[in-house]
Amino acid sequence: MKIGFSQDYNGPGGARSWIKSFSNYCLSKGHDISFGYDPDVDVFCSVAAMSKIEELEALKNKKIKILQRIGAIFLPYNYPSPELVKSRNDYFKKIISFADSIVYQSIFSKTVLLRSIYNGNEPDGDIIYNSVDASVFTPDGKTLYKPKNKKVILSIAYWGTQYTSAKSLQALINVAKLFKSKKNIEFWILGKAFPNDEKLIRNANLPNITKLDLSTPVPRDLMPEYLRTADLLLSFKAHEACPNLVIEAMHTGTPLVGLNSGSLPELVEDAALLANCSQSINSFPTVDIHDLCKKILETLHNQEFYRKKMLARAKNFSEKETHEKYLNKLEELYHLSKK
Repeated sequence: MKIGFSQDYNGPGGARSWIKSFSNYCLSKGHDISFGYDPDVDVFCSVAAMSKIEELEALKNKKIKILQRIGAIFLPYNYPSPELVKSRNDYFKKIISFADSIVYQSIFSKTVLLRSIYNGNEPDGDIIYNSVDASVFTPDGKTLYKPKNKKVILSIAYWGTQYTSAKSLQALINVAKLFKSKKNIEFWILGKAFPNDEKLIRNANLPNITKLDLSTPVPRDLMPEYLRTADLLLSFKAHEACPNLVIEAMHTGTPLVGLNSGSLPELVEDAALLANCSQSINSFPTVDIHDLCKKILETLHNQEFYRKKMLARAKNFSEKETHEKYLNKLEELYHLSKK
């Protein structure tokens, strides 16, 4: 079976990481793969809003079945223009309209995100969570240097649009300010953001932020090492469908503190503490910073307990199981196209 994908996996973001992981899995099972438009595929996997309308139309005209993988939408606070957000979501809905089968990355993705742009009547589809390569993201393995007498709080991400990253990083600055007096705790802030974001953090002049680089995406092969080194992963991802980083942290046994919003509650359940925040998807959450700091301290105090909780939770996100579910759906579509 020859499987097509919307685009190749070069570039930032969870969608491309998933394409790389799943396409490699398909290859390992003896299937052929193709990236971008290819009229000779047997079945097509359309990922997020990465497909082109004219290409989906051409595939449909050739009776090629299409699986649509859905995660996030364009949120009102991602961009300054409501018209731009609406036009991008309308385009996404047009892409979805070509699907013969739909997979959502989480219950939150289906019942909150997509429901919001379909006036309460989103398309039917299955839920298949993301997963990671458990042979790479392991609790044991190489770590990075850190002072022996320090606890490292790691915030690492592809920080998103200019408006989203600014909100996330300002909240992170507010947390670091409240920890200034705790000399045994330091913050590492890494990933791809915008020049003004790094400047904002440097201007805050916080000595407990000891590692800062927002100009360069963290190489994928270093992610397990950063997660194993950290004593705690601090996530400000607010309304993501199924953030890969959270699942990677489960597999490395890295304790997590995040926001009680988006898909995080259903992903982590009781394996991590989540801070109180506002719930509307129309704006970046207003975070109860004092509650967040309290949960950071509680997690650090019970670090081994939450490490074991995260490792136990990781068993629900097996790459083999989730990839097999996707592959089964593609095979079903392929057989339907031959009837």
